[in-house]
Amino acid sequence: GGLGFGLPAAAGLRMGDPTRPVVAVLGDGSSLYGIQGLWSAARYGCGALFVVLSNGRYAVMDRLADRAGGKAPWPAFDDVSVHGLARALGCPARRISDHAELLAVLDEVVPTLPGRVEPLLLDVPVRIERGFEP
Repeated sequence: GGLGFGLPAAAGLRMGDPTRPVVAVLGDGSSLYGIQGLWSAARYGCGALFVVLSNGRYAVMDRLADRAGGKAPWPAFDDVSVHGLARALGCPARRISDHAELLAVLDEVVPTLPGRVEPLLLDVPVRIERGFEP
């Protein structure tokens, strides 16, 4: 029951205390369980920052299947655009292209977090190395 709670929890935390800066670092697979929470974040003026690490997989679940000696029965979702989904739900979003851009955007946005009323999703592509053990 732990996958998928992070996105709506971050929105709720910010809505509960609008002066509290909230940054949620999430995986794209986990985000897809509750992606509709971005609509609420946009609709109700939740100024949270959502940083989604996108690898096009349910990486944690893949690792669990590997450990059990099996192959994950679910497909990858490389063609899913998390920032596209965010925008479709009314949440401003940016696809980050490299490390320098990520640092520049964070330098710009983080100081504004206490007063933000508009959420922002940063879609950050990442690569998971095989053999990595969480």
